[in-house]
Amino acid sequence: MKTLKFKLLILSLVTVTVVHAQTTVQHFVLEKLPTKQLNGKITRGLFSGKNATIGYFTFAKGAVVPLHHHVNEQYTIILKGSVKVTIQGKEYIVKAGEGIFIPSNIPHLFESLEDGTIDMDFFSPKREDWIKGTDTYFNKK
Repeated sequence: MKTLKFKLLILSLVTVTVVHAQTTVQHFVLEKLPTKQLNGKITRGLFSGKNATIGYFTFAKGAVVPLHHHVNEQYTIILKGSVKVTIQGKEYIVKAGEGIFIPSNIPHLFESLEDGTIDMDFFSPKREDWIKGTDTYFNKK
């Protein structure tokens, strides 16, 4: 009986710790997020909470995020430079200080028009494919 009570106590402490970790305020600096080189022209920083993800991209001129789609809503804000976004045959030029919203499951493609373009994306729900490392579309041609 004591062993069962001890195991339940430990389980409840672990549960409280996990819930607390998901609700803890976290300060972060975009330029200092851990980065991943996705291909020769794209670098991505990543931060995820319980329900959403922020991606912080740096693009070289001519960098392409190939046509892809995902279940996540995407809110893109260009902080520096510009991109051409192609969605359902329509092209949008998005410049620094502008943004674009892409609903879930809509195929889209990004192309960087300037060297050093900085793109900040917000996704809901969080990007499980990025977190798990199963996002292979960045290397498609």
